[in-house]
Amino acid sequence: MIGKIFPKSSGSFEGRIKYIFGLSKHDHAISKIALIDSNSVTPNPLPAIQAGDESVVEAMVEEFDSVEKMRAMTIDSDKKIKPVFHAMLSLRPGESLTHDQWQQAVRRYMSDLGFVESCKYVAVLHEDTDHQHVHIVANRIRLEDGFRMVKDSEERTKTVDSVTRIEDTFGLVKSLKPSETWGIEISHAEMTAASKTGDIPFKNKMIVKVAGAMEKTMSMDGDMFMFVGLLRRQGVYIQLTMDDNGQPKGIVYELDGKKISGRQLKRSRLTWQKLITQEGIHYDPETISDLETEIARRDEGGTEAVVVRYRYYIFTYRRRKLFIKFKSKEEDVAELIMIIIALLLALFGVKFQANPGQPASWYQEYKPNEEFKPQEEELSPA
Repeated sequence: MIGKIFPKSSGSFEGRIKYIFGLSKHDHAISKIALIDSNSVTPNPLPAIQAGDESVVEAMVEEFDSVEKMRAMTIDSDKKIKPVFHAMLSLRPGESLTHDQWQQAVRRYMSDLGFVESCKYVAVLHEDTDHQHVHIVANRIRLEDGFRMVKDSEERTKTVDSVTRIEDTFGLVKSLKPSETWGIEISHAEMTAASKTGDIPFKNKMIVKVAGAMEKTMSMDGDMFMFVGLLRRQGVYIQLTMDDNGQPKGIVYELDGKKISGRQLKRSRLTWQKLITQEGIHYDPETISDLETEIARRDEGGTEAVVVRYRYYIFTYRRRKLFIKFKSKEEDVAELIMIIIALLLALFGVKFQANPGQPASWYQEYKPNEEFKPQEEELSPA
């Protein structure tokens, strides 16, 4: 379920109420509209509308508008208010609720946002698309002594929490929370498109996939090859833009034929430079050719591909250091390190420690299936 709050407004409720009942430049078929819930004393306007009579809906507008007029006569204040509240709850294609279930959902949502019985509201179901959605129009002014307003602080957070409860109650497919989308905002255009298709907006869908791959890579102390493989498993591919030295300076993510740059997606975390510096995804400039080959793959395979590249480790015991680079698959390195540590123990009688190093010219290359002959002299930069 998607919950959307439209911009609040001042003035009359006429535009919003006539909209949700299929009038005022709205193309919903009247037969596909149903009144779900309302605490208005005005009867359901739909039968009259179907007969070509708009007098009942106009009476409902007047009922909603009269609350602010009474407030103005009672409260001496020049403070501008926006009493017109409009929200939408939308299901995914293929999902549906009965009218009674929708009524329960609407009442839960209104309660969660702080609306009380003295707040006039009306909820209308639209079923003329491939997904059910309900429009809720409410007056934020409480029709009681003091004419207090329903507070709108944290209403979007409250909407997310309320939608989650409604999904749990009726077994609906879970929507993504802002925390799961790294705070990526949904634009009005994206929400409108999502409302029509019932799908997650592209930017939010992309951020979930990329962030998930990045966090898993980080948790495994992985490198750019692992990151690319994890993205590919989810149908996400990347393209690199290069600098004058033939090294990456930018990254573009692609999903279902649509592309977005790391800067546009999340400039504080998902640009090329942020990935390899701030987020700690390892990248060796010497492997750019192999990385480009890995990026060019379009099969569904992940990190199982045999990609040969260098990995750097420093074996230390007190002041003694051995700088070794491995030309091997990642999964082989751990086993090779244990073998080397055992060899060093046999040769020198002491146990060396192995830690990842950084690319440098003085590393010895160790290749699997070749005999390793450690030097007794300390290897250090020339």
